Parts: sequence; C-alpha cells; structure tokens
Amino acid sequence: MWIHAIKGVWFFHPFWRGKFLLEHSDDVDALRSARISGVIIDTDKGLDIKVDPPKAANQPAPSPAAAPAPQPAPARATPRKNAKPRLAPIAPAARQKPAAPETCSMAAELGRARKTVNLARRLMSQLLKQVRSGDTIDAEKLGPLVDEIADSLSRNNSTLTSVLRLKRKDEYTYMHSVTVSALMINLARELDFSEEKVREAGMAGLLHDIGKMAIDDSILNKAGRLTDAEFASMRQHPERGHSVLRKDDTLSALVMDVALHHHEKVDGTGYPHRLSGDEITLLSRMGAVCDVYDAVTSDRPYKAPWTPAEAIHEMLSWNGHFDEYVLAAFVRSVGVYPVGSLVRIPGDRLAIVIETHRKHPERPTVRAFASTTPGVTIEPEDINLAETQEDILSFERPADWDLHDWEERWPALAGASLKNVKGESPKR
Repeated sequence: MWIHAIKGVWFFHPFWRGKFLLEHSDDVDALRSARISGVIIDTDKGLDIKVDPPKAANQPAPSPAAAPAPQPAPARATPRKNAKPRLAPIAPAARQKPAAPETCSMAAELGRARKTVNLARRLMSQLLKQVRSGDTIDAEKLGPLVDEIADSLSRNNSTLTSVLRLKRKDEYTYMHSVTVSALMINLARELDFSEEKVREAGMAGLLHDIGKMAIDDSILNKAGRLTDAEFASMRQHPERGHSVLRKDDTLSALVMDVALHHHEKVDGTGYPHRLSGDEITLLSRMGAVCDVYDAVTSDRPYKAPWTPAEAIHEMLSWNGHFDEYVLAAFVRSVGVYPVGSLVRIPGDRLAIVIETHRKHPERPTVRAFASTTPGVTIEPEDINLAETQEDILSFERPADWDLHDWEERWPALAGASLKNVKGESPKR
C-alpha cells in the first residue's frame, strides 16, 4: 500500500517521510496506534485497503544473535490505472493502556525528586569506586534506585529529569547514567512497554556507561582534543562495560547489550561492531538517543551545553544516526519544548516551560515571568497554551537575556508557588 500522506501532526506518529510504501505489519500497527485521523493512499502506486490484523504491542527487540532471518519483501501488486488517492480510516489500537498513575505537580514532586537524586548520587559514587578498584559489582543493589526513579516519573514525568540537569561537572561520569535511566523509563512508557520492561530499560540506562567508570578522569574531563591513544581508550568503554556486567548473573542480556551497543548507529557507522538497522536491539537504539541527548545538554569541560530545544533540533537533523521511530517517541516523551526551556510568547513576554502535554506537545504550559521590553516588569502568570491556542514564538537562549545562572535558577522558578514568583526585566 502506498501512503500518499498522513492526516495528523508529525510528532503524533513515528513516520518521518511524507510518502512511502507500507509493507510491514508492524508499520500498520504503528499507524493504528498513532493519534491521527487517517491516511491518504494512492492505489496507482500500491494496493488498495487490505491490512494484516493488529499484533500485540511491541516489546524490546531480541539480540542480533537470536533475531530471525530476514524474510523477502512481498511481491508488489500491479497498480490499477487512473486510481485516485483517497482517505483510509484508521482503526483504534487493539490493546489496552495501563491504568494512569496518580500524578502531581512539579512543586509537589520536587522534594521527593531531590531525595531520589541524593540516593542516586550515593549509590552511583559507590559503584564508581567498585569499578575502579576492580571489585565485582552487585547490580541487584541498584534495583531499589530504579524503582525510585520510575515511581518519581510516574507521579510527574518531568521533575526528576529537571533536577538531574543540575549535576556538577565533577559528578558527570556517574550521574549521567542516572539521567539516562530516567530518560529511558519515560521513553519506554511512551513506547507502551510493560512496567517490568520499563524497569529493565531503567536498569539498562543506569549501567550503560559503566565501562567509562574505569577510564581515568584526566581523559574523561580533558578540555582539549584527545590524543589518538586517548580516543582509542574511550572507544573501548562499551566492551569494557559489557565485560564488567557479564560477571553479574542477575542482569538480563538486553541490559548488557545496551552497555555494549549504545554507540551503534542505524546506518552502520557506529561502534564497536558497526551494526545497522534491526541488528541493533530496540533497547540499544533507545539508549543511543537518551545517551546523546543528556551528553549534549550537559556542561562538560570541552563544550558548553545545548539547551534541550537545541538538542532536539540538532538530533532531528542527524540522518542515519538514530532510529526514526525511537527518536519520534523520544521527542514526544520529553516534549517539543522540554520542561525548563526558555521561550518567547505573545505579549512581549519570556516564559519558562513548566509542563508538557502528550496530546499537544507543541503547546505546553508555561510560566510567563518577564517582559522582553527593557525596564518593564510584568505580573507572573501560568498559561496553558493548549487551552489558549497561542503559539510559542521562538526558543530563547538564556545567555542572550543575561540569565547566565539559568540552570541553577529555573527549577526554583518552575517549582515555586506562583504567588512567590517575582516579575523580572532581564537585559539583552
């Protein structure tokens, strides 16, 4: 079947090409599950409406060694002459959503999220010492931390990841993995994993970079260009990490696979094994996206961080790096405008994104706190753009408005009660 167009907003479905040949039943299921009104098909280029029955919800892909041999593509039918594109209705997804968790505001979750981060800091710093001393790790001790992360994100899917963005440069080596764990959990839920598989994704994120823990800080935190020897050492960390994890028989093969293959790229140019496409497990394709996103939005000795919005924009442009379906789901999970983004909205105002909406990721809830007009102070206001139908006018870089301490300030600004927020008049 030839898809001529998809009727819906692009970030509500996983297909990034406007026109394509629909060949696989998995893609049919993805269309049925998407929040779209329908598709336009062109029967001059492909078959008329006839689809396979929907299958069960996707689960993480098996490892490459266990994957079935690829099947030949089905023969393409001779198209009918003079056929015109028409709208094909999309049936509802044939699966049940899990019960929605009890949620709370960012302000209500902030204290608990900070406690979870403190627990993570203690456990992961201990893990770092174990790896560097050559001790055998006990991954089961990290299970309660994964549960804490998952529970916090169930109550509010943005607060914990927002607090984790405040990690210090000297703790990046291990706290990066905590952030990736949280991003993996949110992404797994966006992909409708079972809660058991959600926690497996969280554990994979927590341990994905364990191989880097054995590398000397002088290399990890070097501000200048790495030497060839240092670069070669860095590229060995996936295999080192996999070797460490293989000694723990409580870990699943998929968790260990993420440590080994989170630097693979779907076009086959990654490392260490230059896997491509479906040779890379789904969990490792997820790990690739989450790892890069946190890396480029973190303050590192050798580069300034990108804003979350800049990171999303850049990652979308890297053809061949990421699985498009996974990347689309990731964008939905963090939002087109992630929490903490500084944006300009109508009325000559600056605002911070304080909540994202799954149904309307392009229109989050924002907190307007400053005027773009010099010398003008405004009354702070929370605005749900999905209700007002107003659009965000632009991303803004905090440094352009003399907000150089933004990463330290914005969680308090977003998490405070509105009555305690004072209007500002930043400089430009």
